Amino acid sequence: MTVFWAVALFLLGLFAIIKGGDVLVRSALDLNKKTGINQVIIGATFVSVATTLPEVFVSIFAVGAGNHGIAVGNAFGAMITNISLVLGVTLAFTAASISRREVLAKTVFLLITTIVVFLFSINLLISWYEGVILLVAFGLFLLLNVKESKKSSPKSLIPPCGASQCKHNFTVCNPAQCERTFSWTKILVGFVMGQLMLGIGAFIIVNNGEKLANIIGISETVVGFTVIAVGTSLPELITAISSIRRKSGGLALGNVIGANVINCTLLFGICGIMGDIKGASLPLSMQTVFIAIPVLFAMTLIAVVPVIIKGRAYKWQGIALLLSYLAFVIYLFACQPL
Repeated sequence: MTVFWAVALFLLGLFAIIKGGDVLVRSALDLNKKTGINQVIIGATFVSVATTLPEVFVSIFAVGAGNHGIAVGNAFGAMITNISLVLGVTLAFTAASISRREVLAKTVFLLITTIVVFLFSINLLISWYEGVILLVAFGLFLLLNVKESKKSSPKSLIPPCGASQCKHNFTVCNPAQCERTFSWTKILVGFVMGQLMLGIGAFIIVNNGEKLANIIGISETVVGFTVIAVGTSLPELITAISSIRRKSGGLALGNVIGANVINCTLLFGICGIMGDIKGASLPLSMQTVFIAIPVLFAMTLIAVVPVIIKGRAYKWQGIALLLSYLAFVIYLFACQPL
């Protein structure tokens, strides 16, 4: 296969997973409008998970195909990309006051889960029972999301038909309009199509990511840490660009923290269990465990410590994060393999 076709198919896969994630988010919002379920609960569960599904699906397919380098590289690469490149771009252009109370619990949760993943990885493996523990942590994070969301917006309900004039009084909604606009068939088709697009896109990315690595002459893990990680982090990057336009650094910080917690818990939880199902625990390299994870932890501290101490984010944090990302990428290509 030529470089052109490998790149073309790779980009097609990226488009499919990003579009699939968008379809899932829209379907989740339609579910909110159809049922009247509290919007913040939908956002804290369905939407927060849907925006990280590109990374999750790519790593799951990679483990299933035996490409552990791509799976691990994409997982840690996406987290490093989120915290350094995505958040770095945001903070470099937008300094903002951020409420400590809004980010403290999730920040502590992220730091703890990162340490837990590091401790699990010291033996260079993540086993099925460690995967189960991480999935339990993922469930706890969703509960924390719901609890925090209810505190900040206790009455944030959207009426079933989505009509603004309802003002939460469902008796004035038009059921016919609701059924026509947000039918169960449309919602179910959206969920199914979103999942299919994610699955097909992830398969194409893993398959062609491996071929690109062979053609260019670099390791699969480096491809996972860089090209695939940046591609699967595009939803977070789009959110970050939007937050720059709205001068809302807090939005980007919260999105990145949430995405990284989900990657730490859901992604490694599923991949750890799948590794054992395939006959062996999920393997990690020495460089990944003792270089990539500490780098991720250090970047996270740069991003969150000033916010916790001072209650605001600074432009120098964004510049420091971008420089650290550049240095890490240079290291990856100079010191293969991972």
